[in-house]
Amino acid sequence: MLPVPRDIFSKRRGGVDKVTPEYLDNTTQVGEPRTRPSHDNEAALNDWKLRMAERRRQNLREGLTELHTRRVKFDTSMARKTARRQAERQQLIEAAEREDERLTNPTTTALIKSAQTVNGRLPDPNREQRLAEMKSRVEAKEAQKASDRQDALHTLYMHARNFIVSEPQLDKAIDKAFGTATEPVVWRNRGSSIWSEAVPQSIQDKLNAANRSRGTVMDNDWIANTTLKRVGKIAEQLTGGKMEKVKN
Repeated sequence: MLPVPRDIFSKRRGGVDKVTPEYLDNTTQVGEPRTRPSHDNEAALNDWKLRMAERRRQNLREGLTELHTRRVKFDTSMARKTARRQAERQQLIEAAEREDERLTNPTTTALIKSAQTVNGRLPDPNREQRLAEMKSRVEAKEAQKASDRQDALHTLYMHARNFIVSEPQLDKAIDKAFGTATEPVVWRNRGSSIWSEAVPQSIQDKLNAANRSRGTVMDNDWIANTTLKRVGKIAEQLTGGKMEKVKN
């Protein structure tokens, strides 16, 4: 297989047509004859050089001619193929819709296309009302988000009062929970414990609290605690923020 030749016939390189007789004559000019040497060996060498030069000039002329012929043939073939493909493509574009495609296509496609091409956009008489409702919903959501953020910031502010942010506060909290080395926290004289004020709530205590919430058991302590919780919630609703828990 022959290699792809260079584009030597492009006029961008020099603007000269390399297959004209003028170009070939100028390129393969015959030099002036030299004086014939006296020795036979030198004459034979000179004749050989002349024959080689003539052979190179002939090969150059034939090579340019053959390459140009091949280039023209290739360009003609490619132009013919391109024209045929374009004609086939244009024929497929302009071809009518096949019957099987028309029968299997959704019927709404033709209806929507007709409405869009004939009457423009589809009628929407309630567009302005829907846009106004959507705008109001978005504004309500943004307002609710802002309110939730403010409530979260206020809650964080209220809880931050008990945050431990320094070493003295940490030492004070440890001493309050565990006591000191000389006075440790004890639980009913049984030894060191973190529950100095009350016994940990047991499962039975949790069940009793659940039963009280259902109304099965009512006592003064439960009523007082419930009242405090309800009053705290009412106060939070009235003030618009979290409040400290009231201890009975």
